[in-house]
Amino acid sequence: MATYLSFEYAHADELPDGEDGEFRTPDALVEHFLRELTEEGDRVIDVFAGYGTTLKVAERLDRVPYGVEFDPDRAAYVKGQIDDPDHVRQGDVLDLDASWFPACDCCFTSPPFMERTDDRNPFENYAGESTYREYLDDIEAAFVRLDSVLAPGARVVVDVANMKYEGRVTTLAWDVAERVSNVFHFDGEVVVTWEGRDDPGGDGQFGYGYDHSYCLVFTKSEA
Repeated sequence: MATYLSFEYAHADELPDGEDGEFRTPDALVEHFLRELTEEGDRVIDVFAGYGTTLKVAERLDRVPYGVEFDPDRAAYVKGQIDDPDHVRQGDVLDLDASWFPACDCCFTSPPFMERTDDRNPFENYAGESTYREYLDDIEAAFVRLDSVLAPGARVVVDVANMKYEGRVTTLAWDVAERVSNVFHFDGEVVVTWEGRDDPGGDGQFGYGYDHSYCLVFTKSEA
C-alpha cells in the first residue's frame, strides 16, 4: 500500500442550497481505498456518513453501501442519494448494534474533529458539551460498536488530521490512531495531500493548520 497519495480536491455532486460541505472527503480518496481494499459486491459502511460520499462512491463501484448519520437532515439527504434508503440509519453511532446491518467488509469514515480546548460535543453535531478526553473515549466506543457490524478480516480506513489553533497543536490523528488501535490492528497511515486547493490565509488547505491529512488503516481480526 502506498504511504503517500495526492488527488485533485473535487466532489462529484453539489450539495443542496444552504448546506456547507466544504470539509467533506473528496470522492477520489474514497474511490482509491475502496478499489484497493474491496471487491464488487462487498458491503461498505460509513458510521459518520455526513453527506454520503462514501456511500455514493461505494454504490457507483458496485459495492453495497450502509451508513449511520446523527444529523436528521443529512441522514434524509443521504437516503435520497442511494438506491436503498433503508441502508441508512439516522442515529447515534454510540448506539450502533449488530442487528442494524449485515456484516460489512470495509468501513471508510471520517469522524467529526475536535480541537483539545473546544468544549462542544462533536458527537452531537457540536451542540452538546464534551472534553477532549471524553471525545476520545467516544471515538474508541464508536469503533467498538463498529466492530459488531464488521466481518472477520474487514478493513477500516479513518480519514483524519492533526489540528493547529492559536499556536497550539492537537495531535488528533495520533490520538485517534491510538484509540482505534485498541479495537483493530493498526496497519499504518497514508499521508494525503490535495491538488487545486489554495491556502491564501496560511491556515492549511482545510482551515485547521495543515496542508495534508492522514488515512489510518486498520484490520479486524480474523478470529
